[in-house]
Amino acid sequence: MSGNGSVTAGVTVFLAIAFGPALLLGLMMRLPTVVRRVAEAHRRRRPPAPGTAGPPLERLVADLRRLDRMRRGAPAPTRVRRVALLAAYDEVLLATCRAVGVPDPPLRGWVQAGGTAGALDAGRDLARLRTEAELEATGIRIDPPGPAVV
Repeated sequence: MSGNGSVTAGVTVFLAIAFGPALLLGLMMRLPTVVRRVAEAHRRRRPPAPGTAGPPLERLVADLRRLDRMRRGAPAPTRVRRVALLAAYDEVLLATCRAVGVPDPPLRGWVQAGGTAGALDAGRDLARLRTEAELEATGIRIDPPGPAVV
């Protein structure tokens, strides 16, 4: 029976040598995702109560509607102006979400990851649309029906 201990140790060493590198590589591939999720969970906190911080909701909604009309209107003459307009729209959209208590809008991750550099990305457009839908679910109409106010 004393020989079984050396067989078990040999099998253990063999398994460690055979599967250790693959296991280590798999862990290293998932490490950035785990770190990002832990950091997001750490950053995430309760949204401030409506009206306690930042500009009034009425001003945010008016700015959001104004920027939305500009965004949907005639295209900006230069790429820089288009990116600046979308970045401003995104910031006001996120500020409005904070003001009404939308907990984690999809656009926040894109803005934090890309800043203004990725304002024209297709994925960010989708996140912007989903964030608009979440905001409208709270009762805020971004593009109300009726005549446009210029």
